[in-house]
Amino acid sequence: MRILHVATDDKFIDHAFDLFEAAFPKQNDVLIISKSFNLKYVKLVPKKLSLVRFSIKRRPKVRRSFYENYDAVFFHSLDDLIYPEVYNIPEHLPKIWLGWGYDYYELIGTSSELLLPKTRLLIDELRKNNTLRIVGASFGRALLALGFSKSREKAIEKISLFSPVLPNEYELVRKARKWQDFPRSASWNYGTIEDNLIRGFERHQVSGDAILVGNSASPNCNHAEAFDFLLAQNLKNRKFIVPLSYGNKLYARKVIESGECYFGVDFVPLQEFLPIKDYVAMIKKCGYVIMNHRRQQAVGNIVIMLYLGARVFVREENLVYTFFKKLGVSLSTVQELEVNPGLLNLPLSDEERETNRKAVSVYWSRERGIERTNILVEQAVGNIS
Repeated sequence: MRILHVATDDKFIDHAFDLFEAAFPKQNDVLIISKSFNLKYVKLVPKKLSLVRFSIKRRPKVRRSFYENYDAVFFHSLDDLIYPEVYNIPEHLPKIWLGWGYDYYELIGTSSELLLPKTRLLIDELRKNNTLRIVGASFGRALLALGFSKSREKAIEKISLFSPVLPNEYELVRKARKWQDFPRSASWNYGTIEDNLIRGFERHQVSGDAILVGNSASPNCNHAEAFDFLLAQNLKNRKFIVPLSYGNKLYARKVIESGECYFGVDFVPLQEFLPIKDYVAMIKKCGYVIMNHRRQQAVGNIVIMLYLGARVFVREENLVYTFFKKLGVSLSTVQELEVNPGLLNLPLSDEERETNRKAVSVYWSRERGIERTNILVEQAVGNIS
């Protein structure tokens, strides 16, 4: 059996490749479609690297004959750069969409619904000043793109299986349109605890009371509202660590300006991409985490911080909250924090930390990851529903 993975230049494809190779050794190839031959995030050596120019971005880039060598094709997101490839893949070949969130949330609701009022005003101001580009994949990920294209909708109707980030998102996407056809449901996750998320930090715990805010330079983090709340608490001698290496650079500048104005030297923006080991060493200083997203995002960061024993706050309307609660995890909502700011000085108990660690260790274990990969491929190639 030959399996092809179609992806962009993103760090997650390496994690995926390792899992598929563990389940199906020497049966996987990777096709990277990128705007540059100099890959920034992908470390593996792809079978094929296709360079795309903007003028042909929404057309297939790879010949049909290339895809005919494979038994199944896995799409790691339906990014603008790669979804057109669906049209060049023979009809009989299974096509599997491993969703990332940004590639289907435009189907569920509008971009502005994901932004809180102050953040929405900031984005409107940037757009009016023509300082914020609203084209291209990077800002598509910020969910401020021009909308979900009919071409991509038709591509979805040609797909066999769809695995969203969270299982409870599948029905939301399925019911979002009157589809002529819609892919069957599947369940799969990127990365494992042992190999990717906390490798080198097994049994470690958070070592400080710094506060982690957001996961990227995405407006969906609603940094402005989180900063306003934190400033009002008049927290002394607390660091605020804010990851901004991933996402829109112009938006990141605005976040940095606000953070430095509000918190001075206590504001610690992470502007450069860090290897996972260095990143975990940095955020391990955070005993508290505020993820102010209104939709699923930052799952990997949340898993890491739950494993390390941090108190994590997510918005109650975010499906992430429901998902982790069903796993038996102890986490709080941003709304609870607004009512009781003292929670920023209340660490989890040892019992809560151990419960959280066990829950995420089981769900994101290597064993479960390989099991899910086997089931996914069997669903695709064996046509098992």
